[in-house]
Amino acid sequence: FLQPSVGLNGVAELTIQRALTFKADATYTYKLNTKNARADAVIANGVTIESGAQFSFQAVANKRLTNGTVFTAISNTSTGPITGMFANLPDGSTFTAGRNNYQVSYSGGDGNDLALTVVQ
Repeated sequence: FLQPSVGLNGVAELTIQRALTFKADATYTYKLNTKNARADAVIANGVTIESGAQFSFQAVANKRLTNGTVFTAISNTSTGPITGMFANLPDGSTFTAGRNNYQVSYSGGDGNDLALTVVQ
């Protein structure tokens, strides 16, 4: 279980100086506040996501976001790509939360980040 903003009213950024591995039974709970377009973020030097790991999206407020807005859920500071993907969040897929649709990319940001882009 990983939630950068656990116990907080707002969102938070968690920086891990080493590689991060989401085990098969792990869940990354990601909070995005649509009122101010701010979201949780994890920054790690290398990311592995084992088969079965889950992504849980929590939208706070119910405001429509600007098309094309990008949120970096995981910033991978290593030069390599993210290894694996969340079982319920395939690369290239879209999902709806509240009044917004998001497209998933594991090659977002500088090419190796998990990014969610608002698409309407």
